[in-house]
Parts: sequence; C-alpha cells; structure tokens
Amino acid sequence: MSRLRTFLRQFLTRRGYVVTHVEPEIPPPLSSVLQYFCRLSGPTYSAVCFDNDSRIQTELLAVMPETRVLFSSPLSLPPEGKLAPGAILPDKPEGRFLAVIDLDSFSLDLLAAKLAWLHEAEVLLLRARLGSYWAGEFDFCHQSAQIKSHGFRLTDVIGHAQLSLVQQPSESVILVCMRRHDVSPRPDYSRYRVNEALTYLSAPIAHRGDFKLLTGRGSFGYAGGVFNPGAIVESSLTYLLPRAERTPWALQKTDESRFFASTQPLLLSLDENNCIAKAVELSLEGLPDPTTLRTEDFRLFRFGGQIYTNHAVISYPQRRSAKHQSLQLEKMQTRVGISKLEFEELRLTWLGFLAIDRPLAQTEKNWVLIDAGDRLLLLYSFSPYILLSCSHWPALDFITIMEELVALPFADDGFPVRNSVNPVEYDDDHWLHIVHKVYPGKQYCFWAVLLDRKSLRPVKTTKRPLVCGWHSVSTTIIYTCSVIADPINIRLFSGLDDSATAVATIPRQRLDAEWITLPPKDTSQS
Repeated sequence: MSRLRTFLRQFLTRRGYVVTHVEPEIPPPLSSVLQYFCRLSGPTYSAVCFDNDSRIQTELLAVMPETRVLFSSPLSLPPEGKLAPGAILPDKPEGRFLAVIDLDSFSLDLLAAKLAWLHEAEVLLLRARLGSYWAGEFDFCHQSAQIKSHGFRLTDVIGHAQLSLVQQPSESVILVCMRRHDVSPRPDYSRYRVNEALTYLSAPIAHRGDFKLLTGRGSFGYAGGVFNPGAIVESSLTYLLPRAERTPWALQKTDESRFFASTQPLLLSLDENNCIAKAVELSLEGLPDPTTLRTEDFRLFRFGGQIYTNHAVISYPQRRSAKHQSLQLEKMQTRVGISKLEFEELRLTWLGFLAIDRPLAQTEKNWVLIDAGDRLLLLYSFSPYILLSCSHWPALDFITIMEELVALPFADDGFPVRNSVNPVEYDDDHWLHIVHKVYPGKQYCFWAVLLDRKSLRPVKTTKRPLVCGWHSVSTTIIYTCSVIADPINIRLFSGLDDSATAVATIPRQRLDAEWITLPPKDTSQS
C-alpha cells in the first residue's frame, strides 16, 4: 500500500497536481509543501538552502527553477559558528523566500545572528535526524520555544524519507515554521503531528538517572512480578500497596481461573533511602466473591483520618471463571471499588463499589479520589473534566458538581487524556495531579497538572512530558500510578513492563521550572 501511495503521488506530481494528503493522519510529502508555498507566493518565490542532503536539494529543484534556489554552507559545525574556508555569506534573496536549514549541522541561533535577514523568511524548513532527539542532543520542547523567539510559529512536522527499522535513527523530520501571521496549509491535521512530536521528541522531566528499581519479576516469590503501587506517607514512613502476581501473564491468559486467583495485595514499607524495609501480604476481607472478582491497581488516599484504597474490580457479569479456558478480557466488566487499609490487622476491608450519577460503560477505571478536607471528591474524567463529590460519606454515592472542557497544550493528537494518580497536596493552593495518554504499542506518556484547591479546576500543566517510557527509563511499558510530594522532592512510583516497580526522585525545583498556565476556561464549546 505504501509503494502504491508513493507511486500515485509521484505520478500526479509529474503532471502538475498537488497531493496534500492521501489519509488525514499521513503528513504531506515535502514536495507538496513546497508546491503549496510556491503557488501561494507567485513566481518571485525563491529559496536559500543550508542543507547538504541531496534528497532535499532534489525536492527543491523539482519544484523551483534552478535560478531561484541558492545553496550555501557558510558556517562550520556548531558550536564554533565560524566561516568555512572560502565561504561567502549569502545576500538576502529578492522577494518572498523560504529557508531550509539542517539543524544537525548548523545552529539556528548562530545562523540567524550571522544573517539577520533570515527572520524575514516566509517559511523555515528545519531538518533534524531522529537519532539526535533520541540521543538527547535535541529537545523538541526547547526548539518550539526557539522557533517562536525568532518570530515564527511551528505549523507542521513532516518527513521526507521512508527507511527500514534499523535505519530509523538517520531518518529525518522537518519542522515547518511560518510567520505567525500566515495561515497553515493543513490546520486541521497538522496540529496532531505537532503535538505528537512534542510528546515523542521532547526531553521528559524525569531522567533515567532519577529512577531506582524496587521490585521485579520473581520478587518475594511472585513469578508474575510486583508492580503498579499506590503510595502514602504514614507516621513518617512511606508505604506502597502494589499488586503482586502469582502467575505470569503468559499463563493467566490461557486459564480464566488462574487470572482471577493470581493477584495479591502486598504492603511494602520503605526506609529513608527508598529501599524496601519490609514486605507483608494483606488479606482482603468482605469481597463478595473472590473467585469471580479480581482486584488490582490499588491507589492509596487519606480521608477523615483513615487510609483507604480505590482499586479496579474485574468480573464476569454472568458466570464463574473456568479452568483451562482462554481469557476473554473483552467480555469482562471493570468497576471501581474502595477498601479500607488497616495496618495493625494487615488487611484490606472491602467497603463497596463507587456509585455515580452517570451511565457506566463496560470498562470503568482511572477514577481518582481527592481528600478535600470536609468532602471526598472523585475525578471521573480529565478530558472532558468531570468532577463529582461524595454526597453522604461513608455511603459511596457521588454526584456531579463540575463538567467542562479544559484547553490542554498536549491534547490535540487524537489520543484521550486520562487520570493516573490520586492527586496529593502540593502547596497551600494546589493539588498535584498526573495524567497520561497511551500511544500505539502501549507507549505511555505522562504530564503533571496543578489543580486549584478553591476552584477545583486544573490551572497549570507542564510544558513538556513528565515521564515517557521511551526516554525516561529503559522499558517497553511504564505506568506512573502514585506520587508523593514533599518540600524538596517529588517521588513518582511506577510499574515497569507490568512486572516491576521503580521510584523516580525529582527535585521540586526542576518540576517548578516547567509549569505553564492554562487558559481560565475553554469557552469554545458549551
């Protein structure tokens, strides 16, 4: 299909047709972008190219006359910014022009300092190799701010080559930057690609050196691993409540009965060095039928002087589980329940399912709870933002008190934004929350959010991802499920590859440097 698409595109281009897209999510090729700008600007349009890549040169000369294209390499590799031997600084092209710059070879800031007329370009096409982002040499979040400081706005992120998997570090992306008063040729879908690049190509706040492994597959005798912990501080000690799995997932999915019997709540206590000091199993009492109900993904919270956990409860709604029958997750029902944690008795006491004034889907999870002092809040959904309040505690009935849209800078890529942790106190005015999106291949990405304790609305978010599985830690899957904030550090507790637990310690000062303020309210839709 990709070869056919490429052939059709080349065939139509040779006959003077401009192919903007074949499918909405597929970015236009560089040739189509160049043709669009040429048609927009008329015959006086020209280009100056600070890029030695022959494919870029071929694309330019296929669209523009040779006399309208200037190739130049006046500077050496950064950071020196010196003139190359025999190089002559080019003059500003006449009329409207675009500039192509290879960011792996030339610093945009140094080039603009040498050639002030670059700021007058109608379009900047900035090319960079994916390997430079993955190696930490480039940071898309910083580049976005840099582009804006030069008077341009980033309108699209495209590629110009299709390589095999092992060649992908040498694959290039091209940042399409226009004067801020211009209009993007693809405003409807290009924002998806810009936000996707912000996720995948920005350096996350949590670095690899921040993480410490706590448990793994086989820890404390659990062959399926110990992971996805809730976390809380009680009497100056940090406690984790992860899910321990007796059976590896490869065997659970072949036998329904093993799936329901596998999970076990495990209470871990940490010492001052974030090392496990003690691990004990907890009993779960009062659950209606443990053989047909499975509890997992415990999130701890404090309310009214007691400690509780909200957690997922998975069940077959109409029959018992069967031995040696393949697991059929699509037929299961997931609800959110609450249990009370009792340290002395080493048990969880089942209190019941949460009841809300909204229709329920077959799978309901990612609900989080907030201790608001005199009342218990339930954040049902983050996008849209739906907040409920417990009407008569200890009854578990919640009613909706807020439902609105929130304008998020990272939302426009087509993937839903979901809750990750029970929000915790951050300062006198805010709760700290963490939200996530799931990308293809179970690639999770997380952002930190501040909720105002008076208005109960999100008011700030991080401008770059907080945690990314492909950047923050060497693992296929990472799921951050609890957070503890103190005056100095933020501790993030995450499950790794659905089998292990890790803690990341981030200086609070580093996190505070990344906050951006959200608009007061999204009024574009009622």
